[in-house]
Amino acid sequence: MIPTEQDSSPAPEADDSRALFKAGVIACLPTILGYWSIGFASGAIGTVSGFSPLEITLLSTFLYAGSAQFLFYSLYAAGAGAFSIVAGVLLINLRHILMSSYMAMYFTRSTQMQKIIGGALLTDETFAVAAQYGNRHGTLPFAWLLGLNVTAWLNWIIANLMGALLATALPESLVHGLGFSLVSMFIALLRMTWLASRQRILELVAAAVSVLAVALFVTRLDGNVVILIATVSAATLATVLLRRKNTANEDGTP
Repeated sequence: MIPTEQDSSPAPEADDSRALFKAGVIACLPTILGYWSIGFASGAIGTVSGFSPLEITLLSTFLYAGSAQFLFYSLYAAGAGAFSIVAGVLLINLRHILMSSYMAMYFTRSTQMQKIIGGALLTDETFAVAAQYGNRHGTLPFAWLLGLNVTAWLNWIIANLMGALLATALPESLVHGLGFSLVSMFIALLRMTWLASRQRILELVAAAVSVLAVALFVTRLDGNVVILIATVSAATLATVLLRRKNTANEDGTP
């Protein structure tokens, strides 16, 4: 009996996972310039605030939140205590609970580890790109999201390190001016998401709720608290309405 040659080609699932991971990497590319400009500014400001390149790299690796890192450096430079810094970082990162809650609808068949990894590496930018993909395709493969998130994460770390190493060679005005790139990237992502969205009425309702919340509380509370209230109110309403709509579609009810 002549032995047959074993097929050494990868399984179809492995091929699909590699293709999806690569697609996720490609989907992240339009945001890379934003990550580099913001990360460079973050690393430079960290150096100005008295942190070493190693400390900045570790912070960008494990905290991995642009706005939280800027706040961390600002509070540290101002002499704030550890409790104030931790509380401020936690407060500004509460939005991740809302983003993860929205993305949960795409992870009903994922393992617990996949959910942890997907949520831990999620950022404002990757959330916008992933939400756009999910709305368009009705699904969000873990391999695709992993490619998207890992690409963003690695570029953020490298950008912070480069900013920390080159901070002393740049004018201070330029270092602080780079922070505006965060705003410009959010505007671009918002426009991309709006153009690709199939839920524009729902998004208009959420925007209206945000504006109403700001109008009601802007003269009564601190600005950061007002923004948090507006974000939580709009995101909660949008999530509830979207889940009801998806449930109705699955049940076949009008």
